[in-house]
Amino acid sequence: MSAASFFGMGGSVQYWVSGTTYAQGKTVRSPANHQLYVRIVAGAGTTDPASDSTNWRADGQLPVKTRGRGIININNPNFTATATITAVDTAKTELRYLGCATEAAGSDAHIYLTNTTTITATRKGTGGGFNTAVSYEFVEYY
Repeated sequence: MSAASFFGMGGSVQYWVSGTTYAQGKTVRSPANHQLYVRIVAGAGTTDPASDSTNWRADGQLPVKTRGRGIININNPNFTATATITAVDTAKTELRYLGCATEAAGSDAHIYLTNTTTITATRKGTGGGFNTAVSYEFVEYY
């Protein structure tokens, strides 16, 4: 059974336990890095799957640690505004721009992760006199 079908049935993948015998194809989560691994050959062992490529292979899915969505309002006459989020590891976090709504035709904005707790949105363009609402999503992985 694949990890995808296992999740589809509402189950959860268990963490690997040293010394336990696993069937070929069994999916476990590594305690070392929280990633999923599939058993290549049936058997037991004392080496974490993250360090045992002889018996385990990574399934390529990164587990989500934290996620969130929000809107940053850049009010006239400002060109920049920020949002405070739960602290994340910036090296393991993806920030996605979901679009913006503005009172000015053709206006746009961009966003970036300023630090571990701040997302900054900057309105593009040189004209003032309008407000912009910027939508974002962030996902932090283990």
